[in-house]
Amino acid sequence: MIGKNIKKYRLAKGISLTELAERSGVSKSYLNSLERNIKNNPSINVINRLADVLEADLHDILGDEATGYVHPSDLEGWQRFIEEAKKAGIEQVNLSEYKEVIAYIKWKNRQDKS
Repeated sequence: MIGKNIKKYRLAKGISLTELAERSGVSKSYLNSLERNIKNNPSINVINRLADVLEADLHDILGDEATGYVHPSDLEGWQRFIEEAKKAGIEQVNLSEYKEVIAYIKWKNRQDKS
């Protein structure tokens, strides 16, 4: 999925594989392997560099999808998580600062399942 998204954003920007490689500092052969889904586990650093060049959100590159329904029994755990986050000083207005970490966790979980 990552490779498909990289290619989609690259083509939409009208950027060649060579140009994306040069601008991101990622080798052309590695990018080619990603786009062809031969390699599918790039580091978060590589994904960030590609997202910057492609002017795409990290979620877009990772293929972040809505999580959907949350079972009521899960809500208690989430309430505790939110309370711990508040105790740690994380405010709702600062959540965007954690977007990359959350996107990476979602992506890593999907990789572990496949």
